[in-house]
Amino acid sequence: MTNHDPHSTMKYAALRGFNYQPSYGSTGFEIWRKFDGDIIRHELSLGKRHFPGISAIRLWLSHDAWLREKTRFEANFETALAIAAELGLVVMPVLFNRWHDTVLDYGGIYVDHFFPKASWVQDVDQLAAFTETIVRAHANDPRIFAWDLCNEPYAYRAGLDELPEIADAETQWLERTAAICRSAGARAPITVGVHPGGLDFLKRVEPFCDLLSIHPYAMDLNKRAEYETYLDGLAGFAARVGKPLLATEAVWGALDDAERVEILRYSLEQLKKRHIGWLAYLLHHSLIADAHRAEFGPTGPPGNLSFIEADGTLRPGHEAFNDY
Repeated sequence: MTNHDPHSTMKYAALRGFNYQPSYGSTGFEIWRKFDGDIIRHELSLGKRHFPGISAIRLWLSHDAWLREKTRFEANFETALAIAAELGLVVMPVLFNRWHDTVLDYGGIYVDHFFPKASWVQDVDQLAAFTETIVRAHANDPRIFAWDLCNEPYAYRAGLDELPEIADAETQWLERTAAICRSAGARAPITVGVHPGGLDFLKRVEPFCDLLSIHPYAMDLNKRAEYETYLDGLAGFAARVGKPLLATEAVWGALDDAERVEILRYSLEQLKKRHIGWLAYLLHHSLIADAHRAEFGPTGPPGNLSFIEADGTLRPGHEAFNDY
């Protein structure tokens, strides 16, 4: 496992930041194929202006865009890291994505990619090649504070016990990806941003993670006691295994601004109370699912998860983030 400094738990507890998806794309592939450093610099600068205390972003990559034009993708990733560093932000790259939205799919990894013999896409191990190339090139990069292997694996309609073969195959793929990162020399901690469904997901990935990453969305404020028990369970597990805990997504959305601010305040209050740092979702308006107002495209159950509007102004009431 990657070595930690003795104060790592304290360090993560104090971390404040955001997930960032550039405004101009609706899928990971589109975002990286239409890469625009000027827009990224502008939107991250707005983030620092509105939220001066933030120090980190979680930035999703696209193996599909790398496959399409490897040299260009690698140069664009370097540009993104440089922009973040200029603004005093460290980065958690997300190598792969397993979240697939009900109204607009972001793209990424499907069962075909990891379930044995599911598809001929496995005939060439593109995922391993992408991981090894990207991580080796940035193995000692101080701008990267952690590597997230995959966003929200195990995102099935059925429970893990109903799809044991698929769940086991996904775990094996994630574990192998972690091994590739380590063999490529990764110095930053390795993690997996698990689906908000419960502790079972975290237990599956813990053995090969240095940092435990959760997505503790408070989706129903009428069930606060249930939510707080859920958070206590996650925090208790992290304490038992002796690993730091970070919310790499947090703050459920809403189309109504006042409703969203209520969710924001409750969520961050509960995380801070338990000494859990966070990367809230989502810094800026984007064309990806659930990251915009209704006039920009379809919205699903989370409504609007963005903090900064399309015109660069702060969404009403969302300065409350700075209180925590």
